[in-house]
Amino acid sequence: MLNIQLDLGDVPSVLAALSDPRNVQLVANAAAESFVDDVHDHIDAGKGFTPHTGQLQQSINWLPAGNGSAEVFAQAEYAGFVELGTEAHVIRPKDRKALRFPVAGGAGFGFAKVINHPGSKPHPFFFADLDQRKQHMQERALSVLAFRLRFAG
Repeated sequence: MLNIQLDLGDVPSVLAALSDPRNVQLVANAAAESFVDDVHDHIDAGKGFTPHTGQLQQSINWLPAGNGSAEVFAQAEYAGFVELGTEAHVIRPKDRKALRFPVAGGAGFGFAKVINHPGSKPHPFFFADLDQRKQHMQERALSVLAFRLRFAG
């Protein structure tokens, strides 16, 4: 879960607006949406990793927690491996006798009982550019709060 701290100053109308849980949730939602937008923009700009199927990028989203916070997540099982990389490891078949893998050059498939994977380097996308993302989150949250204050009455 991501938490955001906003410096909203010492304005009585801001404090009154934040006393309404609906406004607090709207601010949290805006911050979470901003973070997800920045992650998608980072990937679309060719930073972090090169999407192959689009499944990882499509799995990045957010949900309101309903308690004045929101959760941002990457739902693909392998998202952490892309973000953090992996150490060298051994891959073995789970429910079969051998692993099947594509052979370079499109020459079909090869089979092996064990594969010694060299590991993969990290391709940060989720936690990249955190300072800039925090700034965007704060700007979006303040924008939503200002809009709510303008039409509060």
